[in-house]
Amino acid sequence: MADFTLTRRALLRGGSALCVGLMLAPKGAIAKTAPKSFTPNAMLTIAPDNTVRITMAHAEMGQGAYTGMAQILADELDANWDDVIAEHLASFDPAFKHRDWGMISTGASTSITSQWNHLREVGATARAMLVEAAAEQWGVDATALHTANSKVIDRGNNRELSYGELTARAAGLEPPQNVTLKSPDQFTLIGRNVGRVDSHVKSSGSATFGMDLILPDMLMAAVAHAPVFGATVKSFDATAAEAMPGVRKVVRIATGVAVIADSWWQATQAKDVLDISWENDDFANTSSADLWQTYSRLADGRGATFDKVGNVELPESARVIEGEIRFPFLAHAPMEPLNATVQIRDKFCEIWAGTQFQDFDALNLEQFAGVDPKQIKINTQWLGGSFGRRASPNGDFLVEAVQIAKASGLANPIKMIWQREDDIQGGFYRPMVLHRYQIELDDQNRPQHWEHRVVSASISKGTPFEGAFVKDGIDQLSVEGLRHTKYNVPNKHFSLHTPKHAVKVLWWRSEADSHTGPAVEILMNRLARAAGEDPITFRLQLLEGNTDAHRMVGVLKALRTASGWMAKPEPDVFRGVAVHESFGSVAGYVIELKRRDKRLEFNRVVAAMDCGRVVNPESVKSQIYGSAAFALSTVIGQKLEIREGGAAQSNFHDHLVARLAHTPEVEVTLVDNGLDRPTGVGEVGVPPFIPALTEAVYQATGQEIDAFPMALADGFSLAAG
Repeated sequence: MADFTLTRRALLRGGSALCVGLMLAPKGAIAKTAPKSFTPNAMLTIAPDNTVRITMAHAEMGQGAYTGMAQILADELDANWDDVIAEHLASFDPAFKHRDWGMISTGASTSITSQWNHLREVGATARAMLVEAAAEQWGVDATALHTANSKVIDRGNNRELSYGELTARAAGLEPPQNVTLKSPDQFTLIGRNVGRVDSHVKSSGSATFGMDLILPDMLMAAVAHAPVFGATVKSFDATAAEAMPGVRKVVRIATGVAVIADSWWQATQAKDVLDISWENDDFANTSSADLWQTYSRLADGRGATFDKVGNVELPESARVIEGEIRFPFLAHAPMEPLNATVQIRDKFCEIWAGTQFQDFDALNLEQFAGVDPKQIKINTQWLGGSFGRRASPNGDFLVEAVQIAKASGLANPIKMIWQREDDIQGGFYRPMVLHRYQIELDDQNRPQHWEHRVVSASISKGTPFEGAFVKDGIDQLSVEGLRHTKYNVPNKHFSLHTPKHAVKVLWWRSEADSHTGPAVEILMNRLARAAGEDPITFRLQLLEGNTDAHRMVGVLKALRTASGWMAKPEPDVFRGVAVHESFGSVAGYVIELKRRDKRLEFNRVVAAMDCGRVVNPESVKSQIYGSAAFALSTVIGQKLEIREGGAAQSNFHDHLVARLAHTPEVEVTLVDNGLDRPTGVGEVGVPPFIPALTEAVYQATGQEIDAFPMALADGFSLAAG
């Protein structure tokens, strides 16, 4: 049989000559640390050859975090950017714990925000020590020296020393207790577009993602999972599978039955002939329609209150706008399917995987590996996307891989790979959510009372995060983005129902803001229409007097200017606007659709974002482009339906992801509202895209969108412009 395991690597390497435009700098190669290297901090090593190696405390999954974090440290260090290398954390070191969460983890758009001060201090400390080393060598006062491009410069005597030449002497110095950080006008890298530190290794094919890993004597594993949520293995017959070529073992694990073979193809072919009898519970008869009925009944009454102001009772004679907005289950569907390689031998468990929660993963794996937790090593690989899926609180796919290795009794490394169908049909979805609202209008058509009920399964309950996020029965991860809305409404009552079902749910890109943000902004557009007012002006009026809303106001005004909002649109062009604050930042869109008969095409998309201090403008813009495409997917057809207790969709053909042909160009304005530190970027652009688009659809067709993905009537369709 032909060996196809290196096809992707060979393709990228063979085509690297065609990718020269992507190779912005020759970064990513891992050089050996010389004996006299300078390591003032666990995150930073400077070698005699001037290589500046920065070990990252967080995972890189395509969001550009490594580049941004490296920029911050390298700027304070005054390092030559071409000498900077970023690499994954290879061991558990307290120095790499999340600065706010106290554990090694990545998520919630916090990589750069949480490390901002720490990275600067590390860079400034190393720079001060290198300057002191040069001062000692030259016998001059350190205050007379300057740094630039990985050099210490003595301008008065027209001489310089590279950082590499100073590593041995600097290594013998004590770090200073206090360092002076640069002022923004001294930044040389922060705020600039620089080449990504991972561009070369990814474009050349030399980056090792979990899927790429090859180890000596490695075996492959595929898993047969239950077709119904909550089902368990009752019995199975592996006779046919065990007789197939290359099959080493068939083992039962908590979540199904795994086949271990010489190749993944052999494993997955054998998996498909397993004869498994499943033990189902009542959920086997459940559909999405059944769940929506349950959710709707719950919304008939108030749930647990999470926000209330003023008079919480709606007047009987009130003029009311009311309705429901529904958001379906959504799979994360990262481009790299879930995988993990595990080797258990000599009371030691070693794991190779792309994961966001190394600390929690180690705790979860301890009981399954059967080894001392100190004997568990997780080697973080490059992550081929995640959107939250590789940050599972119970480490589900890693636990599964360890269970397979443990049950096999083999000392070989075993790589478990989920097919995309395993992931899309395997649960851990963005929850399906129902929003029911009633809003009373006064004589001037202003909102006076806002009754809002959310129905959503809890992400936190039953996980290690329950204590942090569940307060008074309210899972904050179900209502974030709604409970702190900045819009001034004198009377309101917000409540949450938390149903239980067999479908496992998990945070998804932009978390609860992925549904609360669209729900709030859809309502703002409807209220503006009811008031007969311009939707930007209407929002500004509802934000007036709220001192915490100045960043939202700034983004709205930037959108108004950048989009030319005050000018009348061209014939057959229809616009929608939305803005939302999340993860410490504010983003908004103006979306224009061109109507050609019954065909709606993107005419123009303008975005504005306030993410505080911008570290890398192009990286921020790239995240907005990706967020727009990600959000568009949920509007044009992405959903996960439950039929007979299982997932109806299975891959990208029916769990739709926006292709290039669907995705519009986005013009981005970065807004400076005076915040001198970076705030979140990766998830912030998702929520407001959805309501801006649905409002443009309403303006073009008269159709209100109350459920996603949207289903246009009267022959209308949405297509790329």
